[in-house]
Amino acid sequence: MFDTPDYEQSDSNTLSKKHKQRNIERLDVYVYSFDQSLNLDTDESYTLTVEAPVSVLQCHTVYGALRGLETLSQLIDRVPVDSTAHPDLEPTSETPNHIINANETPLQALKQMIQNCWGTFLQLLGISHNDHSQSSVSQVMITHEGDAAEARDYPVSDHDNFFDIVNDIPDHTGDSDSALQRHKKHSKQHKSRRNKKHHKKHKKNRVQYIVNATAISDAPRFKHRGLLLDTSRHCLPVQNIKDHLDAMAWVKMNVFHWHIVDDQSFPFESAHMPGLSADGAFSARHVYDKQDVADIIAYAKDRGIRVIPEFDTPGHVASWGKGYPELLTQCYNDQGKPNGELGPLDPTRNSTYNALWLLFREAAQVFPDSYIHLGGDEVPFDCWQSNPDVQDWMKANSLGSLAQLEGYFESRVLDLATLAGRSYIVWQDVLDNNVTLRSDTVVHVWKWWPVAAAAVTNHTVNISQPHEESTRLSTASLGQAASDQSSSRSSQQSSQQISQKSSQRSPGPMGCQLREGCPGDIGSYSAGEEPGWFAEMEKVTAQGFRTLLSSPWYINLGGYAGDDWAQYYAVEPLSFKGSRRQHDLVMGGEACMWGEFVDATNSMSATWPRAAAVAERLWSDQHVR
Repeated sequence: MFDTPDYEQSDSNTLSKKHKQRNIERLDVYVYSFDQSLNLDTDESYTLTVEAPVSVLQCHTVYGALRGLETLSQLIDRVPVDSTAHPDLEPTSETPNHIINANETPLQALKQMIQNCWGTFLQLLGISHNDHSQSSVSQVMITHEGDAAEARDYPVSDHDNFFDIVNDIPDHTGDSDSALQRHKKHSKQHKSRRNKKHHKKHKKNRVQYIVNATAISDAPRFKHRGLLLDTSRHCLPVQNIKDHLDAMAWVKMNVFHWHIVDDQSFPFESAHMPGLSADGAFSARHVYDKQDVADIIAYAKDRGIRVIPEFDTPGHVASWGKGYPELLTQCYNDQGKPNGELGPLDPTRNSTYNALWLLFREAAQVFPDSYIHLGGDEVPFDCWQSNPDVQDWMKANSLGSLAQLEGYFESRVLDLATLAGRSYIVWQDVLDNNVTLRSDTVVHVWKWWPVAAAAVTNHTVNISQPHEESTRLSTASLGQAASDQSSSRSSQQSSQQISQKSSQRSPGPMGCQLREGCPGDIGSYSAGEEPGWFAEMEKVTAQGFRTLLSSPWYINLGGYAGDDWAQYYAVEPLSFKGSRRQHDLVMGGEACMWGEFVDATNSMSATWPRAAAVAERLWSDQHVR
């Protein structure tokens, strides 16, 4: 039961009577738009009024309804019930597995989304669909945009927009005992004091749900509130990713940044380039096929979470070379001879862009979000510089610096993303390297130490990246790696030994730990000292680029116990110097959990609840502390 306030300890008779009088019988959900699209501009605001006998949730979109239900679930307190002392508190209705059937009409489609939201709400409360400790809320009412009553405090809906949760349970059994008949039978058994067998069956582990009367009007401060998970360094099972999505829903995060591939492995199954995962994944068991991806995307959408994939280029591509070595740049030694190592993607060959087009076009078909993350960080320019074919091509095309070469590559990649119908995000390194970017590019800031201006010429490389050499992969080791991988398809541990020279996100876990001191230590500054990302955010926004912030929220660098969350909570994303216009360009931010030291056994405990501090900082007002 959902009961309203002034709950206090009392004798059995008083408590029973009080709860009868204060029972919430109905939750009215007013959704003003049929639009179910989930994107950067989706309205997630809501107004929630909790009172008896009817509580009201008003919102512009179904995702606002979801956020309101998430809040309601956190307002409710679970109280054990002694059914012997309080027989009148027997549940009066059965929580349904489904609210309604989905039809083609906009109204029915909206009802289907409400059904999904309700299921998520029950999950947040910890109520199983088959649990008989049930809510007495039995009806949901919705309205849609354009109703004349929208201007009223509580819109009046026509009969078609009002539906009963219980009476609309669809029958999935196919037998003569319909869902509605079963519900009526169950309710009758509950009401019958003489049915001792039925009550004995359901009296154990029963709880009552208590909620204070309240009114809340809420909306997110930032549109982009994300969590990055790295499934390349350790491939996370689908269920583990879903567990993270559930946690994200709890704290109103709305973007899953899926760093799906990297140097270590390529677990995304491509229909057009099957060799990427066939040779680049740890094993055949460590691959996400289209059904896996579709399952994760659908699961995320039901929780109001967008899924943005990242295909990092031109660096962090060692795993690509296991199936398609011709895509990578051959590195040379000081004597002008191939040194047996492969570097970043070869930007001088049209075949490179043909392959990228196949991948981006397929990704656009698989991932519905309008954004794709294109990476662009930690590119080892020295391999490009060492390759005589690359140098000759640069001269022939009047490119006088490696920055111009990277700019050429990025320009073509952005063209491909645009042609695939996608907007794009890049890591800050691209801008730091003086690459000319288009005005609609979103720049993702991740470095927390001061970044010196890059000096990149045809013969000089002076890039702020601690591990410039690390992205290379030995071609001699490629054959051995493939052999090792094929002989140990059943062992993720042994196959993870492939490509030890591949890059780590420096100075990440392989380079330092938070408490040991990192460059410009992510969580420790002297009095009056500004974090390195302040200047970066000021620079990026001063040039008119929209931006995302992750620098202070690399939660993989923190300890797995203690008070690191307080550092994340204390961050103010707009504390850098800048005008109001610059601050308005901050879309939000992301907590990042890189995968060097986490897998399915500890990724949840390493990420949560610390990431909740980031979520709160991105949702609530600056002054809510």
